[in-house]
Amino acid sequence: FGGVMIHVVAALEQECLGLVEAWGLKLEFSEQGTPQRIYSGTRLGTSIKIIVTGVLQHNAVSMVSKLWALGKPWAVLNFGSVGAYEGRGLQIGDAFFVAECRQYDVDFPTETGWYTRPFFLQTAEMGVSRQVVCTTGSRFSLGQPGCDCEDMELYGLASLSSAHEVPLFSVKYVANYCNKDGPQDFERNVVAARAAGEGVARKLVDSLCRGA
Repeated sequence: FGGVMIHVVAALEQECLGLVEAWGLKLEFSEQGTPQRIYSGTRLGTSIKIIVTGVLQHNAVSMVSKLWALGKPWAVLNFGSVGAYEGRGLQIGDAFFVAECRQYDVDFPTETGWYTRPFFLQTAEMGVSRQVVCTTGSRFSLGQPGCDCEDMELYGLASLSSAHEVPLFSVKYVANYCNKDGPQDFERNVVAARAAGEGVARKLVDSLCRGA
């Protein structure tokens, strides 16, 4: 890679607060009236920022791209929860790497597959699954063909990272299933579920820092 920064991107503060505390990061930026935050610090001599963007792809891409205009990181980690599709093998509390991300929330006639091309992400051997397919949209669904789970930011971040040639990892954890109880289950499970994800994310970031 090249450079000395690692960026961790999350949609919501409650999804990543454990990492902020574990790494002793300090609040660098807060946008009044929004959930957007930046926490900064160092880990094993490497600069780390946790960027809390708010939900949805456009918020994630606009905030991260503005920051990257000041200097790109040499790796980025998308961290947060997903809604798992029932019957696809994921359980609440599971943590994993996303191997492939897709976009499902598209409804216009086209034969050009490039518009919704899949992106293939970086993974690492951390003792968890490295084969999960996550799809991104701006609304909830009950399932998408060939996919295991869904989120609301990853596809946009994958497109941005690809365009800037920044290696992207995504460590996700399951806080709820995609069903009528999903929003309530998320609030109930997110703190406990994120602990498994934090363990994977911390090992990954330490590995990246040692290789910097």
